[in-house]
Amino acid sequence: MNKKWFVVIFIILALVDVVVGFSVRKKYVDIQPRSLSEKVEDESVFVLVTSSFKGINNEKFSLEKIIKDSDVIVKGTALRDRIYADQTILTAFNVTKVYKGDITNSKIYVFEPSYFLLNKRDKSFRAWWGYNLMKPGHEYILFLKKWKYTNFVRYNPYYRGKDIYIFTHNSAIDKFELNKSSVTKVINPEDSVKYGQVKDYEVFVYNKDELTEYYQLKEKVLNWISQN
Repeated sequence: MNKKWFVVIFIILALVDVVVGFSVRKKYVDIQPRSLSEKVEDESVFVLVTSSFKGINNEKFSLEKIIKDSDVIVKGTALRDRIYADQTILTAFNVTKVYKGDITNSKIYVFEPSYFLLNKRDKSFRAWWGYNLMKPGHEYILFLKKWKYTNFVRYNPYYRGKDIYIFTHNSAIDKFELNKSSVTKVINPEDSVKYGQVKDYEVFVYNKDELTEYYQLKEKVLNWISQN
């Protein structure tokens, strides 16, 4: 390969790096940190953007697959420390036990895929892949991957020094609550629902079979952690 092609490849890689950096900056760096009152959260219109925690391919998840796909598996407690970014929420999490992988700090931060969309025309809670937000003070098992864009935001004051992760599949099947939560019910897609009516649900589903599948998987997760 001659020098000309090396230059072309270098330019292409540089452009890709710039595009990725701009995209990450737009979504994660140019944030508006704020706190939301419980009233605002409760009155937000509930929107289940994607109807299944199994993804667009309707994938059947097994415990073995979730473990294999995850870089890190931890148990711990969700904290009140939150950053509201564009189409995601960064939540602090205190790790009490590690089942897989290595972490450098007991306090980590996790991007949650569901979020509040609040503007003049729209006040809603957007739920992706059946995922509901972690509740501060509640204990969870999390299946995670290290966030690969840390280098792009290392100088941002809101991210500097934070050990940041994302959920392995950005889905409800990457988080299981250990506290006794309210009974999760199937949501009727034709009903007009406020987030306050479903905020205590562990998972968002539109059919009974999927709800059964989720809790069968959760039972296997709980059995697995009891043996490790």
